[in-house]
Amino acid sequence: MGTWPYLAAGWVLLIALYALVTSRNLIHAIGCLPAVAAALAHGAEVFTDPARYADAVLTGPGTPPEAEATPTTWWTAPGVLLGLLSALLATALATAAVLHRGPALSTDHPVVRTVRALRRLHSGHLGDYLAWLTVGLAALCLALVTQT
Repeated sequence: MGTWPYLAAGWVLLIALYALVTSRNLIHAIGCLPAVAAALAHGAEVFTDPARYADAVLTGPGTPPEAEATPTTWWTAPGVLLGLLSALLATALATAAVLHRGPALSTDHPVVRTVRALRRLHSGHLGDYLAWLTVGLAALCLALVTQT
């Protein structure tokens, strides 16, 4: 595979750390503006309330939202710790997947046959990816229809 992916990942990490260290506000360093966070929190609140969601859908986008207090969207210690733990776990799993060399399996082993079949399905052609996207969207639509 070469060293290029490792160098690129290292540069991205260094740039992100530099942005975090030199920024006065941690939210701006990550690229989230407080107004965007407040708007997303408001949208999430409307989305999770069935009556307000139905009202927003049925009345259309032209109606102004009712005045209300915007929920606070500050970072919490458990949220930051869970985010860091998730990133650390994802990095550890990715590193283990790249560096792990398991025992050689025979060609008729079920895992080898399954992986071979999956590799044939994922050929890298754009048309194949569009076909799988269509299959996934159809499955999602079917799942949504069966829930209502």
